[in-house]
Amino acid sequence: MSFNTHQQRGSSLIEILVTVLIFSIGMLGMAALQLNALRSTSDSSQRAQAVWLAQDLAERMRANPSGSVAEYAGAGNAPDCTALPTTQCADRYNPSTSTVVQATACTAGQMAKFDRWEAECSYSGLAAYSASNGRASSRDFISLRDGVNNLFTLTENGTTVEISANVGSKLMQKTGNSTVATQNSIPMMQVQR
Repeated sequence: MSFNTHQQRGSSLIEILVTVLIFSIGMLGMAALQLNALRSTSDSSQRAQAVWLAQDLAERMRANPSGSVAEYAGAGNAPDCTALPTTQCADRYNPSTSTVVQATACTAGQMAKFDRWEAECSYSGLAAYSASNGRASSRDFISLRDGVNNLFTLTENGTTVEISANVGSKLMQKTGNSTVATQNSIPMMQVQR
């Protein structure tokens, strides 16, 4: 009696499909890791810019000792970022006209309002500057939390001003059955006056 024995050569289609499936799952995992890394990098960059701007605002407050805590952090002192401040307390470059705009003399209160505007508002967000498509300061690189119009929240606490940043986040957080972007205010620093 003779048996016809065949040796298997190569691999079967099922083995190839299983290999492709395992490889595809691995590649999807690598893509998810890369996406998380990009989100984390973006968030850390925005937080670093916010810290830099908070330090800049704190130093401006220290450089204006005549400006009161209420002038910086008082109710209603949040800047209107839709227009330039009424009093320009420092020279600035206007990219749409390619000229330097000269500063005017300011009181301590006007300087406080100008300091907050410079730290929190974006020149490139104004209609006069949007044609130049440039970024004028670090503020231009920061996205705000949803529903917030100002980069910083300044809280008056006696002779201390507490600065918190309202930076948007691309990191996702699981809440119940849904996943949403984290939207937290970041406490930055306190400035003693």
